[in-house]
Amino acid sequence: MATLWEIIDEGADEVCEQSFFGEDLSCSNLGHVEFEDCSFDGCSFAELKAVRITFDRCTFESCDFSNARMATSYWRDCQFSGSRLVGCDLHHSYFVRDTLRDCACAYLNLTESKLEQVRFSSCDLHEASLAQLKLKRTTLEGCNLTRAELFGTRLRGIDLSTCEIQALRVSDTFAELRGAHIGVDQAPDLVGLLGIKLV
Repeated sequence: MATLWEIIDEGADEVCEQSFFGEDLSCSNLGHVEFEDCSFDGCSFAELKAVRITFDRCTFESCDFSNARMATSYWRDCQFSGSRLVGCDLHHSYFVRDTLRDCACAYLNLTESKLEQVRFSSCDLHEASLAQLKLKRTTLEGCNLTRAELFGTRLRGIDLSTCEIQALRVSDTFAELRGAHIGVDQAPDLVGLLGIKLV
């Protein structure tokens, strides 16, 4: 079976129904490549630079996207499990029906991305850049959002009751939080944003 590098070196712009284990594309440069129905296990995309890369119906198990630069990428029906996206730049990207479970996403940049039916479960999103997002039926379950940047992202209808929300970074009007669902035990975290101290 050909390696991922061999397939790309052959000039393929579409990669379909392939399984890759332990592949290392770190610090590489890719043009527009479309992956469909592929699985990646233990693969490294760390510090990868890619232009308009597409993943459709792909799975990522224990993969590393740390500090990758993949702006304007497209992800549909993808599953991430136990993967690292620390410092990954995915701004201006589009996500549809994707699931991220038990992923390290600190400092992830999703600024001005569109998320539709995306689910984050038990993910560490502390200090992630989640500004100007367009959210549609997005779910956050048991995630760490400490110091996440949410400027201009409307959270109306989003359930944050199982998440850590200390020191969220929002606008002075707190418009981003209107209509969000929180638990009673989280109220002190939001009171702190107002500069009020509970006694």
